[in-house]
Amino acid sequence: MAEVLHRLLLDGRDTFVTQETAEALLGRWDVLGLRMVLAALASADDDTGDHLDAAILNVCGQSEKAGERLAALCSVLTSDADTAVSEEARRILEPLS
Repeated sequence: MAEVLHRLLLDGRDTFVTQETAEALLGRWDVLGLRMVLAALASADDDTGDHLDAAILNVCGQSEKAGERLAALCSVLTSDADTAVSEEARRILEPLS
C-alpha cells in the first residue's frame, strides 16, 4: 500500500492526484500520513513539490491550532531514521518556531 501511495504522491502526469492524495494523508493528522508526504516531498520535482507544499498549507495552515498540530507532528519526525524525512520536517518547523 505504501508503494502505491508513494507513486500517487509523485504522479508527474496528474498533480491533482498528487495534491488530493497528500491532503487525504495529511487529513489523518498522524505521523504516518505526514511522513509519507514528507518522504515524497524530499524526492519530488519542483512542480510536484509545489503541489505537496500546497496540500500541507491547505490542510495544516488554516488555523493556529492546525499549525500547532503540524509542529507537534514535525517535531516527532525531526528524529526520523530517514534523513530526507527529518530534513523536510525541520524545513517545515523553521517558520513555525
